[in-house]
Amino acid sequence: MSAGISRNDRCPCGSGAKFKRCCQEQLDNPAVLAERHVAVGSRIQEWAHEHHDDQIRAGIEELADGRQDLVLGDADLQLISSWVMCDRELPDGETIAHRYAARADIAVDERDIAKRIAAARIALLKVVRVAPGRSITMNDLIARNEIVSVASHDVSRSVKPGDVIVARIMDGPPAASLWGPVAFLDHQSGPRLQEVLTAQIQSLNLARDDPASLATAMHAASREITVALSPGLRPAPRDQLAA
Repeated sequence: MSAGISRNDRCPCGSGAKFKRCCQEQLDNPAVLAERHVAVGSRIQEWAHEHHDDQIRAGIEELADGRQDLVLGDADLQLISSWVMCDRELPDGETIAHRYAARADIAVDERDIAKRIAAARIALLKVVRVAPGRSITMNDLIARNEIVSVASHDVSRSVKPGDVIVARIMDGPPAASLWGPVAFLDHQSGPRLQEVLTAQIQSLNLARDDPASLATAMHAASREITVALSPGLRPAPRDQLAA
């Protein structure tokens, strides 16, 4: 990820420091970057359970939509947690992640990462190239196949060219990365996602071929997308319902 940047150049993050004394370690070793982000994410969750536990439960109930027979696995819980923290607005506005980032009693570095977690955008992506343990290059299918390159320690070990995923892109510094769980589209979730986006575009009267409109639809439909991608929340296939 640091190709083309000299150790003695100014760091691209804008700190004013030399690259070697600022972000080089994180870019050359994405595991360091991931550890910092995961640590802040864990503290956001701990704080949320302490201060907004009622809203976390309300968010889960909202996704469950009255169903009592849910069996949720780790993948479901990760997707649900990401939606509750980053997408679902509290009754008086803002998300839990935004509330955490606004705290006056956290360090500047912590606040910066928390703000970028809160702003991470949900995207539909097709994998183009992979450097396992280091990075992923993808086409952003919403932004007319715009190329996106992200630092990735873990996900880069499990994806391959041609995979289509739904994930959140978190801006740098020092580089863009993926935040939260990643969902692979399959024969069931792919068509369901298309249905969700089409319905949202029609509901909001958006232009179907405009990237900005599609991005708006993705954000507005985050609840429905979470349900479509979570195995434990998906409606049963019609043939099972008929049986």
